[in-house]
Amino acid sequence: MKTVLKIEGMMCEGCAANVESALGRVEKVTSATVDLKSAKAVVIHDGASDESLISAVVDAGFRASVKHGLFS
Repeated sequence: MKTVLKIEGMMCEGCAANVESALGRVEKVTSATVDLKSAKAVVIHDGASDESLISAVVDAGFRASVKHGLFS
């Protein structure tokens, strides 16, 4: 499965790396790629809940929401 998150509060590549690392530690996550410029995270997983992904981002000190729509 793929989930795209909108990430708020990232100011540098270090922030993006922290979010990527936090998402990568969530159970059932296969990979996470965070793009600072677009403020998006693309998470590939095997059934991780939206809540667990958002919680990981919040615990890392940022805000997140699930992006919905055809062009996520």
